[in-house]
Amino acid sequence: MSSTPPSPFNISSTSSGKINPSLQHGNKFILTFPRVSNTQYFCQSVSMPGISLTEIPRNTPYVDLYSPGEKLIYEPFNVTFLVDEDLTAWKEIHDWMRGITFPTDYAEYAGLKDLSPFVNPNFPQFAEGILTVLSSSNKPHYKMRFIDSFPISLSSIIFSSTDTPDNIITADVTFRYSYFQLEFLY
Repeated sequence: MSSTPPSPFNISSTSSGKINPSLQHGNKFILTFPRVSNTQYFCQSVSMPGISLTEIPRNTPYVDLYSPGEKLIYEPFNVTFLVDEDLTAWKEIHDWMRGITFPTDYAEYAGLKDLSPFVNPNFPQFAEGILTVLSSSNKPHYKMRFIDSFPISLSSIIFSSTDTPDNIITADVTFRYSYFQLEFLY
């Protein structure tokens, strides 16, 4: 008698054998980015990046067929943060970007390692960021560790005389990274 292998789509064939019925809440996260601690403090939202896989076309006379490629493409990591009166978080990112590119003098790049005590002196342009997502009971459920992160975009700050005093200014920063590691904590 032959046995059929379990379907990958069968609920009972999951690796742990159990299903977590709790849905993820969008406001249960902690951003840990020691290099830019003020950005972490004023963080309002993050976008958990997606990934895609390259594909290889196989031409046939009738229809093109596709095979999986060999490279993963990671989407950028985006963070929205509040802007305080001293531009503290915005300036952290600005100074990091300016140090990476040293637009006026090599001393700016050389000083990059002095911008934060959490900088690897051998690779001062990179930093590690960690997005910890909490469970419905507010316990850390999993972490996304962003390896070799660096900022590629910092949004402008818009001032408007038509805004009400209740309107708080936010800014966005976009990070590139080599890859991320997903680690479940329980």
